[in-house]
Amino acid sequence: MSSTNYILTIWSKNCILHHMPDNKLYFPYNILGGVAWDYANLYSSFLEPPAEFFYMSFLTCLGNILSDKLTIDSEISPQPRFNVLLLGESADDRKSTAIKKTVEFFGDILSYCEGVGSAEGLQKELKDKEKLVLCFDELQQFVGKVAIQSSVLLPCVTSLFEQNTYESHTKHKSLKLENAYLSILAASTVETYEKIWNSNFTNIGFTNRLFLVPGSGGRKFSVPRNIPTKDKINLIDRVKAIVNKVGDRLEMKITNKAFESYDWWYHNLEISVHAKRLDTYALRFMPLLAINEMKTEVDEDIVDKVIELMNWQLEVRKTHDPIDADNEMAKMEEKIRRVLKTHGELTIRELKQFTNANRTGIWFFDTAVENLKRSNEIEYREEITLSGQYTQKWNLTK
Repeated sequence: MSSTNYILTIWSKNCILHHMPDNKLYFPYNILGGVAWDYANLYSSFLEPPAEFFYMSFLTCLGNILSDKLTIDSEISPQPRFNVLLLGESADDRKSTAIKKTVEFFGDILSYCEGVGSAEGLQKELKDKEKLVLCFDELQQFVGKVAIQSSVLLPCVTSLFEQNTYESHTKHKSLKLENAYLSILAASTVETYEKIWNSNFTNIGFTNRLFLVPGSGGRKFSVPRNIPTKDKINLIDRVKAIVNKVGDRLEMKITNKAFESYDWWYHNLEISVHAKRLDTYALRFMPLLAINEMKTEVDEDIVDKVIELMNWQLEVRKTHDPIDADNEMAKMEEKIRRVLKTHGELTIRELKQFTNANRTGIWFFDTAVENLKRSNEIEYREEITLSGQYTQKWNLTK
């Protein structure tokens, strides 16, 4: 069953599959499994956020709890910590509900904070906790805080994605974090996400350290019923079983077939701004998805799920690209206008050549063409070549 052809709607405890048009942005539901899926299934049966919001929120919290104990057998010892951003079109998608209910579910075994205003504030939160999930009902709150002149919160949080230490010393104050295991779980509307960034974030690489989870909820329950306590307790017991199985430390082996699959994907992953750190996320997801299903090694099934999740994330990033997209897109659109004005009617191949599309990026070119087509600035006609094939010739509209 292809995840791109179906979307899940959860009612009670039954998963109803509705056929949908092929769309690479639909969450790959066929990867779901283990306690994270049972949690998402249960909570989305009683509340309105989509299952993928609950699923990824659960993994973010569980990964943070296990971040100093769970890894794979590798020299770099990746930690299962994520910076997850839930993206919805509006408040109706109930992004904050998924975050709030998930951190409540984990209770005392999870340390979380509903936002910080400075690196010093983060240092205070991490002083006694070491492991922390930063939660933001609206990511724009965080962006506004780090935009303050002289704030070191942005480089601090960005560095803590890869590291567990951070230092900053100035004439008036010093900041030093050690053994810090930080995760981010935030929410934003799509429109806000695509507009709030500036070069400070893109240049430092903060945006490609985010794992984007777009989803759409719906108005299903005017007065949501209480989730049965026995069902919650059952899930909590299963989480405790996972923590016990990991113990003081668990380094998972990757089976030979699993390694072959991942190795092929790694070497064939496209090189683009959208693909940055997808391999980092892949290695972090491997042990977490495995232990979520109570496995103690990363087998081929787990790697296949991780690869599908990363390929989906790549398409999501291309669609919701905030990385200097406005400037690059505007440049490409103007290039297309000038080339067609100068050369007249061109095939798509010729248009790519004259605009140096391969250098700028095919995604920018394809999107620019669609933008100009929708605004009726360019059009195409079809003709039959001597070999009997159809070809398209593009030109400016009169």
